[in-house]
Amino acid sequence: MKKRMVLLVLSVAVSISACSFSGSKEKNAGETKNVSLTPQQEEQAQGQAEQDNKTAETEAPEEGRIHVFSHLMSLKLPQGLEAQTNETSNSKLVYMDSSKKVKLEIQHDSEQLVTDAGIDEARLKMKMILEQDSEGEKLEWLKNETLLVHGKHIAVNEVIMPSQKGDMYRLLGWAELNGALLEIQFSAPADERDKWQQTVQEMIESIQM
Repeated sequence: MKKRMVLLVLSVAVSISACSFSGSKEKNAGETKNVSLTPQQEEQAQGQAEQDNKTAETEAPEEGRIHVFSHLMSLKLPQGLEAQTNETSNSKLVYMDSSKKVKLEIQHDSEQLVTDAGIDEARLKMKMILEQDSEGEKLEWLKNETLLVHGKHIAVNEVIMPSQKGDMYRLLGWAELNGALLEIQFSAPADERDKWQQTVQEMIESIQM
């Protein structure tokens, strides 16, 4: 009986000791988690968190945004247009709708060198060319200005052009990309202008280079 009591006491003592040891580990672990950081460490941690957030925002894909010309440029493509050329092309890209009546062309002419400062002059020249091409027909000008988009100048000529085959809504854009001329041409039947005008404007305003 004494022997059994001794064994029982020893067993209880071992259990208590084990519990105490386990509790000590948990306490130490809790203390490690709650160690206060120095002001410098907190500043570094905050800076890293902000950088991670910016990276995540940059890498998060925007619906409809495409990267073209070896990632020199990106833009939000209007819905309903499909690529007609290889999107890895570094010179000319063509997109059309299912009816083939709506067309978007984006061309990067690496041989025609321009500067960002000279883009407004290109707009004025294009306005004159469009007026000459109208063969005396009066053009309905919707926009004729140079915009500042994400730090780059983009000249825009937006016009309704009369034609025997039917009036056309056209938007032409001009900019400097990597030291050379970037040309954007969008055309659609004039009676479809309301369907496309806003999305085309959004495309221009989404351009990043």
